[in-house]
Parts: sequence; C-alpha cells; structure tokens
Amino acid sequence: MRALPGKASRQPPGPEPVSRAAAAEDQRRRILEATADLVAEQGYAETTIEQVVRRARVGYATFYKHYADKDEAFLALLDAAVERTLYVVEEAFDREDGPWPDKVGAGLGALLKIAAAHPGVARACLVEAPTAGPEAAARHEAALKRFVPLLEPGRELNPNSERLPGNLEETLLGGVLWVINQRLIAGKPEQLRALLPEALEFLLRPYVGEELAARDAGGAEAASA
Repeated sequence: MRALPGKASRQPPGPEPVSRAAAAEDQRRRILEATADLVAEQGYAETTIEQVVRRARVGYATFYKHYADKDEAFLALLDAAVERTLYVVEEAFDREDGPWPDKVGAGLGALLKIAAAHPGVARACLVEAPTAGPEAAARHEAALKRFVPLLEPGRELNPNSERLPGNLEETLLGGVLWVINQRLIAGKPEQLRALLPEALEFLLRPYVGEELAARDAGGAEAASA
C-alpha cells in the first residue's frame, strides 16, 4: 500500500532493495571468485562450469547471462586481476618519494603483498594462465609487459646501458614471477613477502651493480621487518 501524499509510509522499515546493476555485479563477483578458487585448487583443465555455478551459488542461466563459457569467465578473471595488481603496484611505486631503487622495492613489496593476500587468484592467474589456452597465454604475456616501464628507468643508472639486452626487463620480471609461482605451487603463500630482499636484489643488480643492489635489498628487508 502506498503512503498518501505528504505522509510517511506505514510499512515497517527494511533493507534497501538491491538494484539490478548491483545484483548483476554481485553475481559476476561470485562467479569469478569461484572460478579463481577452483582453478587454483584443481587446475584450469579440470574446472567445469557445473562446479563454478555450484561454488558461486548461481544458476546456469545466470552464468550464461554474464559469460559465454568457462574460457570467457577465466579471461575476465585474468583481466580484472591484472588491472587491480597493476594499480596497486604502480600506486606503491609512485607513492615512494625515494630514488628509483626504493620505488622498485615499494612496487615489488606491493606485488608480493597482494599475491600473499589472494593466493587463489594469484595461482590461477600466474600458474594456470600460461597453459589455459592461447588467448589466456597471450594476455598473461601482455600483462607482464605492462610492468616493464617501472624497470626501464634503471637503464640510466648503468654506465654501460647500451650493452644491456633489449628484453632485460621482461626477463627479470619473468624470473620474479617464477619464484612467486614456486611458492604458490608449494602452497606456501605466507612465504611470499619474505622474498622481497632476494627478489629486489635480483631486479636491481643489472642496473646498479651487485654491491648497491645488495645494499638496497638489505634496506628493504630492514624496512619490512
């Protein structure tokens, strides 16, 4: 029954109705979270839409309203994780007002922190994506390249920068991701943040040399203790 004009409704107060847009967003969130958890637990190949809809507590019609198939849902998960991770890493990098090695340390620390906080998503996107089909592999590789500009300024610190390989940044980032992958595969995400000094020294060494890289890595370890 509607309230009369100028009168308050006599209906008891209740929760605000959920808009269609909010409901759809919640459905997508649950589907992607379920996809991440299942892929992390059992691998991409073994994950089925039936398992996803059960874990997400949605119907098949709801799933297909948002995603055409498992591949599309996984690619949406991958894209969302990349954008979120890049935002967090770049924000930490830019917020650090110290020299470039300190900025790299801040960005790397943020990367390790977000991976440790969301190990299921990290494992699904880092470990499974390269073997989840050609499109997922291509997007994984493209995501790696988006972090390259954060390392490129280091070339200015090397007096022999012209001798550095053109693909140095991608090689370094790939090495760091490989170490992260090993911890995720071993089921030890709690060890990720402890990788900061070693991984930072690995990233800095080609640009500033072994001695300065070790010093900066030691400073990062002390700051994170």
